[in-house]
Amino acid sequence: MRRLFLLGLLLCCVLPLWATHQRAAEITYRCLGGNTYEFTLTCYTYSPSPAGMERDSLAVLWGDGFGDMMPRLVYQDLGENYTLNIYKMTHTYAAAGTYSISMEDPNRNYGVVNVPNSVSIPMYIESELVINPFLGPNNSVQLLNAPVDQGCVGKPFYHNPGAYDPDGDSLSYRLVPCKGTGGEDIPGYQYPRTSSVFDIDPVTGLLQWEAPVQQGEYNVAILIEEWRQGVKVGSVIRDMQVLVNACDNQLPVIAAIDDTCVMAGSRLELLFAAMDPDGDQVTLEATGAPFELPYDTAVLTPPTAYGYQPSLSFVWNTNCSHVRRQPYQVTIRAKDNGIPVSLTNVHTFSIHVIAPAVEGLQAEWNGGTAHLTWSPYSACPNVTAIRVYRKTGANPYEPDFCETGVRPGYRKVADLAPGATAFDDTNGGVEFSQGVDYCYRVVAVYPGDAESQPSGEVCLHTRNDQPLMTMVSNDSLDLASGRMRVRWVAPKDIEPYYTSPYSYRLIRYYNGVTNTLYDGMETAFLDQEIDLSEAASLRYEVEMRDANEQQMGKSAPADALLLSGTVGDRVASLHWAEAVPWVLDSTEVFRSEDTVFVKVAVTTEAYYRDTLVENDVTYRYYVRSFGHYALETVPRPLVNYSAILPLKPTAEEEPEGPEYELPNAFTPNGDGVNDVFVPMRITPDLITKVNMHIFNRWGRPVYDTEDVFINWDGRAQGTRMECPTGTYFYVCDVEMKTPEGPVNKRLQGIITLLR
Repeated sequence: MRRLFLLGLLLCCVLPLWATHQRAAEITYRCLGGNTYEFTLTCYTYSPSPAGMERDSLAVLWGDGFGDMMPRLVYQDLGENYTLNIYKMTHTYAAAGTYSISMEDPNRNYGVVNVPNSVSIPMYIESELVINPFLGPNNSVQLLNAPVDQGCVGKPFYHNPGAYDPDGDSLSYRLVPCKGTGGEDIPGYQYPRTSSVFDIDPVTGLLQWEAPVQQGEYNVAILIEEWRQGVKVGSVIRDMQVLVNACDNQLPVIAAIDDTCVMAGSRLELLFAAMDPDGDQVTLEATGAPFELPYDTAVLTPPTAYGYQPSLSFVWNTNCSHVRRQPYQVTIRAKDNGIPVSLTNVHTFSIHVIAPAVEGLQAEWNGGTAHLTWSPYSACPNVTAIRVYRKTGANPYEPDFCETGVRPGYRKVADLAPGATAFDDTNGGVEFSQGVDYCYRVVAVYPGDAESQPSGEVCLHTRNDQPLMTMVSNDSLDLASGRMRVRWVAPKDIEPYYTSPYSYRLIRYYNGVTNTLYDGMETAFLDQEIDLSEAASLRYEVEMRDANEQQMGKSAPADALLLSGTVGDRVASLHWAEAVPWVLDSTEVFRSEDTVFVKVAVTTEAYYRDTLVENDVTYRYYVRSFGHYALETVPRPLVNYSAILPLKPTAEEEPEGPEYELPNAFTPNGDGVNDVFVPMRITPDLITKVNMHIFNRWGRPVYDTEDVFINWDGRAQGTRMECPTGTYFYVCDVEMKTPEGPVNKRLQGIITLLR
């Protein structure tokens, strides 16, 4: 029956005009292996309509240019004019890709208040399937609560679709307009009228309508999206119907259950209870992920409770296989037997199954390497890795019982084999900064990148035995000059065999030219020979000697704060790069239309987009950064200024030409997604030459290439060691073909490397 799809058009032509019956619908799917999927179409129809019985199959489009008539397997009268219809079919896709699976059936039932002329509007639903071999197979969410419900005028209405994701993906929820012919928004469709709130919680999926103001039937569409490693992997649209009547009934009351957590291998026992303010009898039940697991599921006793104060006993014997990144959601539903309307209340809570911490973490210096050891991790057999985190400065917090992973400020430095008990941190081959506390925590990693509770923290202190650069700044007393003020401080931990007095030699690297600027005992210098606004690259470092001319060491290099920008229609975009050995805290952005500069932003990013500008007006900008060393003996904050940059926004469209645009982040973690740093956009035939230089935050080169596609895999070019997570800087000279001849363009910016 498979065919290129004109079926939808044919059906519209041949179906009788009385085919008005669709109340609610959704499409879900599960992976059977490879590119083969089983699809389930669930429809709720208006029982008195003869069209329902006639629909023993429905037309479905697979999103790949083909479609089929999907056969009906279940046809069940539920009473109260509702009929359940379930259709199933498998389909195999030829290749990976993103596919939209859809169904359009004439027509919706008569009299839907917020769907104008609903009797003539088709029911259209769709679900998105992403087949990506790098992300693994995907199953759609399964919606455990029916898409038909009842409410009363003036009474709060609550509904939760009870979405369960078999893969443990992260879910998000939002309301979308109901769809009609061709998948377009229904003309004149409106969300239901409300006295106060009509919204859905994007995390829990709880739909709140407080409260309906008019009787009738209403249709609402909920988009449920799945996310894995920050990438969308699928979605389902549920088109549901709510029948609102007039009544004096009150909603049942459910005893609240707080979000909780349980250690894998422990037993969780909870009591669900409800009552009705009107004295009605209540049916109490619960749905959710813990009941849908393939084994070791949670148990309700009894499965459903009924009475004036019903209760359910919830027991879940958890194990290591239940550890996952996303919590398990449970929805408790209490429905009274009120007349004329049975009202339902829902309460949703989550259960996080966590794993115990790695124990026995210790650290010591081994030459210039931080040597870590810990006890074998034997808590669970399904661990996929041991992960090492590091931060600058101590944070000896005691994690809460439910807390997993590490707090902000730590950076991942390694993923090791599950049985690992030691790690040598070489900082990617770069010398550790001086006078700093480097602190470590270790976690165990489980399937789906779930992390255990964090280990205790251990810290190692580095000596301050070399000079430290503290300023590489445009002269703040005369920003327009572009002169550079350079400062440094003497080390605190000087070996006794060096003889004072000490002297310094200041070295400058400016646009590829190296010069010694100063030789003496001062710790500050005003460089008047250059203009920062003309610098493509500018770096300083200082050497230290004792009275006997013994070399005592050299500071880590520090780069000037280089500001660049682009303009568009009423927009100016600023970018800056600052490779320095101290910690950068924040950056202030200043703008001027005349001679007075005004601070317009404070940011921790390395860019700013200014939209409060007009076209054909020249604006002047500079930025001021703030940073610090962990050493208490070094004054803070460390303040540095950029040069002044003029920018003139314009509405003129730039002529079409070669494209070469670089991303600002990539993730070389071996998952097959965004593992290599390559151009976002490129016109290969028009790019004649590329010269790319990538530096770490200390200004040391890690990767150079003339490959137009760059293809950096996140490893240092010489040692082939993995570069640590963090910020890197690049300067890229690009030669392009244009109708006017070759054009050279310099790109510079920041790359965030995440593992």
